[in-house]
Amino acid sequence: MKNFKFVTTFVLLFMSVFGTSMYVNTQQAKAEKVCSNRSLFGAYQTQGSGYLNGNTYALTVLSTFDGMGNITGTILVRSLAGNVITNVPTEGTYKVNSDCSVTAILKRSDGTTANYSGVVYDNGDKYGWTQTDFNTVINLQGERVIKKGRHY
Repeated sequence: MKNFKFVTTFVLLFMSVFGTSMYVNTQQAKAEKVCSNRSLFGAYQTQGSGYLNGNTYALTVLSTFDGMGNITGTILVRSLAGNVITNVPTEGTYKVNSDCSVTAILKRSDGTTANYSGVVYDNGDKYGWTQTDFNTVINLQGERVIKKGRHY
């Protein structure tokens, strides 16, 4: 009987001390900051691959997000069905929603556009996008390399 009282007392004491902090931490996790256009800021390296009109497609991009919905960058290398093109300037716009979903429209210097939809994560340090244009399956992963002059 003494052991039962001891265990019960210990459990109640444990829950009163640690249970409260677990509840507070859960509430703090729910109250984390929401995403916005400012979540994407700085230079990002992006790589992706997939299919465009039935042909294999791969690219590497260096882009700068201004935190206000504008993107400028360069497709460093793009391969479409084995044909390689380098240094293609791009620009566009993006919109990050409070739930961290993101949409973007990019225009290449050749006049073509690409529409993307995805998510921002790791406090804006990373994003994942899928191109949403007809007859296209291209997935991109981006990671911040420079933020406010700081190299990662």
